[in-house]
Amino acid sequence: MDLIVKEKNEVSVRRRKKREKENRKSIFEIYRSEKTMKDYFFYLNDFLLFVYDNGEPIQNDEVLELMSDITEEDVEDYLSHLLYERKLKKTSVNKIMSALKSLYKELEKYNVLNPLKHIKLFKTSRNLDNILKVSYEDIKNILANYKVSGEKEYRNTIIMYTLFYTGMRSQELLNVRYKNILKRDNDYFIKIEKSKSGKELYKPLHNILVEKLLEFKNYIMNMYGYSEEELEERYVFSSSYEKNSQLSYKALYNIIQDMGKVIGLNISPHNIRHAIATELSSNGADLIEIRDFLGHSDTKVTEIYINAKSLLDKKVISKIPD
Repeated sequence: MDLIVKEKNEVSVRRRKKREKENRKSIFEIYRSEKTMKDYFFYLNDFLLFVYDNGEPIQNDEVLELMSDITEEDVEDYLSHLLYERKLKKTSVNKIMSALKSLYKELEKYNVLNPLKHIKLFKTSRNLDNILKVSYEDIKNILANYKVSGEKEYRNTIIMYTLFYTGMRSQELLNVRYKNILKRDNDYFIKIEKSKSGKELYKPLHNILVEKLLEFKNYIMNMYGYSEEELEERYVFSSSYEKNSQLSYKALYNIIQDMGKVIGLNISPHNIRHAIATELSSNGADLIEIRDFLGHSDTKVTEIYINAKSLLDKKVISKIPD
């Protein structure tokens, strides 16, 4: 779903609302990753179809008009619907409401009333078992036991190294091209052109990862006869280096799943991000350092890794013999 901005005095009413209210118009601007925006608009479409009585699909050029006429009562009705009719978990409801809150927060800049401004998210506890699902030792065991029989398997090991040593999100990793690997003096960085927040980020690279990436780069250059210049615009983690086709998230997920099975673990790319964060915490990195490394906008999101460290400490104590 795209948002289409109409002229100020143009009015178009395709559907009637359950409660009649005056129309408001605005401009909508937001900068998020493509996947995030797709999710946001999916939730928005569901919300608007719940509130408005018509039965026809939401049209792109009416979205702003419909959003501008929403009230807190509409939001509360939708909340009740999600909880008691659909019986969604509070974590799922929070995800939906967070998306809607983000969309309306942008519209506030253009004097559109925000019906979600005072809506609070449910307090939920994070699943520490999922945070602690894979450790640094597990990743070393995976890499030690994963069989490399060709180009794809070699690529997969570099993916695992990169996920761990950078803490990158899946889409950030998939978007990396060789031109995004930068060197300044003796230090290497990966330039993330569009992070989850929409900002450019620069990830410093650990020496171990630099060595692995350069070895893999030389391998690809020798395999296909590419020059440095020809490689610049190519994806580092491609599904086909000849076609320069980007690896999909589904393919990345399946790669990490298959690698985890080598040591009997059911893991996802995000579990690798958790692993480096808990490892940093265990080795003395503070909250701000971990926040900046992961690219979190708020330390509240990062605090879970400090709690995970406390849980790990308790597990160590439990191993002390009586």
